[in-house]
Amino acid sequence: MQKTKTIRKKIYPYLISIGLVFIMTLFGEFVKRKLEPTNIVMFYLLAVVIAAIRWGQGPAIVTSILSVLAFDFFLVPPYLTLSVADLEYIFTFIAFLIVGVIVSTLASKTREQVIQRQKEKLQTALLSSISHDLRTPLSSVTGSLSVLLDNDAGLDDATRKELLETAFAESDRLNRLVGNLLDMTRMEAGALQINRKACELRDVLGVTLEQLKEKIEARNIRIDIPKDFPEISMDFLFMMKVFFNLLDNALKYSPVHTPIDIKATAFKDKVRIEVKDQGIGIPQGDLKRIFEKFYRVERPQKISGTGLGLSICKGIIEAHGGQITAENNLNRGTTFIITIPLA
Repeated sequence: MQKTKTIRKKIYPYLISIGLVFIMTLFGEFVKRKLEPTNIVMFYLLAVVIAAIRWGQGPAIVTSILSVLAFDFFLVPPYLTLSVADLEYIFTFIAFLIVGVIVSTLASKTREQVIQRQKEKLQTALLSSISHDLRTPLSSVTGSLSVLLDNDAGLDDATRKELLETAFAESDRLNRLVGNLLDMTRMEAGALQINRKACELRDVLGVTLEQLKEKIEARNIRIDIPKDFPEISMDFLFMMKVFFNLLDNALKYSPVHTPIDIKATAFKDKVRIEVKDQGIGIPQGDLKRIFEKFYRVERPQKISGTGLGLSICKGIIEAHGGQITAENNLNRGTTFIITIPLA
């Protein structure tokens, strides 16, 4: 499935380039009685520039070649043939093709430079963010342990326990952060190994909730799974990560007095699982971007995170042949929807 998506992604720019040539040809049909054919060439050149800036040199060169052929076939007499009555047009074709290749090369180089600068800025921002997220738990762990190792601190048992719990919690947070980074690296390298076997959804949720019990405390987690709900073919550990990230987000971004609902529905060949909170919701413009790597919604309150959790969820669910989406509820909050094939 991932290979098919990659192929589609590579083919898509070329299909759009063909569409641009078709649009320019259609436009040329309307104006060819009012404009000289050599003037219509400029519209094809515009298509070449658009393709170069948007998708790079390959699609731009294809656009350039197709433009010459379409221009000759449809807009230069004799029509609907590649033969040319006037030798002047032959020079026009050659000149257009040369200019098209040069323009596409220059535009694509400009595009690559802009993309490279954006990547450098993004990498700087990401390194700063990740280093901050790594330093925070490390500082807490180091600080707690240094106090505990100081025999002259005169700590009572309650304080010692509190420091140990802080060190443990921050170590666990650091472990999850490093794990997320490693998972993302494996996904990008195509090395994510999914070991699917029949699993009970209740078991996956039960272990996940146990891991989150310190954060859940008195929160009301309502689970709605039918008694006859079938087993799902999935990787137990990876699906735990999915639900951990979704529930962790729901706990962070919703008031403590509101419930979190988990609902599962089985269909003929797939299951649908919803994780619904009653929090502040997600701005409409961010709904499609929240699954991007390192993307975080701007919030007035400072809540820690790297923006990797939802991206990892998406990668794991897609590796299962499924899909994950998010939508805002009618009243308040957000619902994350997972669909996974049963087999």
